[in-house]
Amino acid sequence: MDRRDFVLSLTATTFLSFSHKARAQTTKPPVAKQVEAVDTRLGYTLRDPYRWMENPKDPDWEPWMRAQGAYARQALDALPDHDALLRRIGELTGDLPLASRLQRIGDATFLEFRPSGASVPKLYVIERAGAEKKLLVDPETVKDAGGAHMSLDWWRASDDGSLVAYGMSPAGSEESVARIMRVADGTHFPETIDRARFASPQWLPDGSGFFYTRGREGAVRGAADYFLNTVAWLHRLGTDPKQDVRIASGGDMVDGYTLLPIDFPFVVLTPGSDIALLLPFGGVRRENPLFAAPVAEVMTGKARWRAVARMEDRATSFALRGRDVYVVSEKDAPLGRVLRTSATAPDLARATVVMPEGKTPIETSDAGLVATRDGVYFARQNGGPMTLHRIAPGGQVTDIPMPFDAGIYALFGSTDQDGVDVRMSGWVEPAGIYRYRPGGRLVDTGLSPRPTFSTASYESVRLIATARDGTKVPVSIIAKKGLKRDGSAPALGQCYSSYGISAAPYFSPRSIAFLERGGVMFEVHARGGGEFGSPWWRAGQKANKPNTWRDFIDGCEAVVKAGWTSPKRLTIMGTSAGGIAVGNALVERPDLFAGAIDNVGWTNTSRAGVEQNSAPNFPEFGDPSNDAEYRGLVAMDAYQKVKDGTRYPAVLAMTGMTDPRVAPWHPAKMAARLQSASTGGPVLLRVDFDAGHGLGSTRQQTDAQWADVFAFVMAQGRA
Repeated sequence: MDRRDFVLSLTATTFLSFSHKARAQTTKPPVAKQVEAVDTRLGYTLRDPYRWMENPKDPDWEPWMRAQGAYARQALDALPDHDALLRRIGELTGDLPLASRLQRIGDATFLEFRPSGASVPKLYVIERAGAEKKLLVDPETVKDAGGAHMSLDWWRASDDGSLVAYGMSPAGSEESVARIMRVADGTHFPETIDRARFASPQWLPDGSGFFYTRGREGAVRGAADYFLNTVAWLHRLGTDPKQDVRIASGGDMVDGYTLLPIDFPFVVLTPGSDIALLLPFGGVRRENPLFAAPVAEVMTGKARWRAVARMEDRATSFALRGRDVYVVSEKDAPLGRVLRTSATAPDLARATVVMPEGKTPIETSDAGLVATRDGVYFARQNGGPMTLHRIAPGGQVTDIPMPFDAGIYALFGSTDQDGVDVRMSGWVEPAGIYRYRPGGRLVDTGLSPRPTFSTASYESVRLIATARDGTKVPVSIIAKKGLKRDGSAPALGQCYSSYGISAAPYFSPRSIAFLERGGVMFEVHARGGGEFGSPWWRAGQKANKPNTWRDFIDGCEAVVKAGWTSPKRLTIMGTSAGGIAVGNALVERPDLFAGAIDNVGWTNTSRAGVEQNSAPNFPEFGDPSNDAEYRGLVAMDAYQKVKDGTRYPAVLAMTGMTDPRVAPWHPAKMAARLQSASTGGPVLLRVDFDAGHGLGSTRQQTDAQWADVFAFVMAQGRA
């Protein structure tokens, strides 16, 4: 992701779709220097003229990125709808308070909340029902040494609510530094803990310390092994972190399982239980082992862990309730079943089946199993919309009625509280936090206030596309009610479909700015996601990944055929792993699209293994050291498929320079290659130097990004 300051010729017609105002632009995007870099393996000859971008210390890297960013900024600001869209989006989000995470302790509620007008979420405590929010952590009052904005990455209160451990990082980098606060007076303990990216603190029952996970000492940011061999520790309050007790890390043998370098070892505790669980979470791995040991033993650093679930059990979610462990296993049950076993004498082979496999899959993300005082809650998927269920201590199952077709994005509960809090949204229903108590119904808590705007003018429509191999692929469409289906509407189609993550219903207030102008938004639920459980996921994983972008293409064709839009008005977008879907759809069917948006997208997959987040992704996409899996990585490499002299649609590539998850050189290389090869639309590279992968971005940064996206989509097809 570097390019220099030579000149790339663009024809005058390049900017016709971008408006008269944009045509006044006199500069041209800087051309990237090219180098001789060729990979030859297994009969492949892969030329990589922009290999130099993988070196952030190359003297041309930052200047080229700044020049590209400036060029993109000039072009995007000149789009006819841009300024109005930005103003409208600011109106929609600026006055809309938003709650995202909570933790109930006794009568108190700890709440991550972005108040009206704020840039980033803050941490509050509501000491009792009806009380005012008390501000605990405000990232807006803190700046790092370079002046970058700060974001709240994670937090957790102690079991009695008197203490909070939290982490903040600058510029969306997710490079968290942990601190510990006394809730009563807002003072802090003296120690800070760096390298606390995914700390996930778990407090000891007496509040004297917590277990957490920390990056290994000496890891070099940006190196291919940066995320490897993270370490679980026990920290005692008021002590130097150098004195922390080591619990587990890569290479450790745990009841017959050797922790892998990609495993993030998380220790899990629940109130009222004297058992600790160890989850070696394999990066993005769907199935993981699980171990148990007494808390007192774990605190010594010499626990004798016992396996609750091994890799062959295909455990995808779990919950600890007293000394009972509930496990979702997909072994011999691809849609998942819930088993219960003893934490002190675990044996899944003889476990009680408390929920047999059903007709719809058990969700495995943040809406996985959650234990509470009154039972265990979980969600099911059904091709997008989700349902909520409760298993009582006696094993009885309750299907909880949903107030609308919803996506469930988090379940919050505790074994010392009855009921569960549910963060959910619909396709045309704004996000909120709802509470369920046994015997009642899901009720909006008001913790995430209702917006002042109305969504009554919009509707969601479900279309079933037939993929080229006959597979039925759902497509979720959002548009104004009564929209003419004559192909004239500008449309934005998206696809992610990786890791078994489902594209569940979600409505963003920012989308109103586009929808009210007659825009159409849709999501293709391609194989690779979790909409229909592990079979759907495996059908779009590794060597099967081509199904993902082919489903995306076929879903887009179905939307066009139904009259929602037309190729001259259709823009597609993929984010992160969705870069595989959008990149391959772009290069395989450039005639089908007017535009394509590569948002922090992973597009140069044959280079897996050279960036810091490579190895944790091997289980999903493939390990390049394995010949068969390397072939799969080459097959999904959109960057390598770009052909000179091809008329590609207009392209907007977007990246943040502190991105820890997808190296910025992925969108940068893709943009450079398209700028050199395409005879079609303009290719812009949008660069944010104060942002990363999107997590930790401010409200204003996200508003600005979506204004650029919607203005870019609206511009396509205009004469």
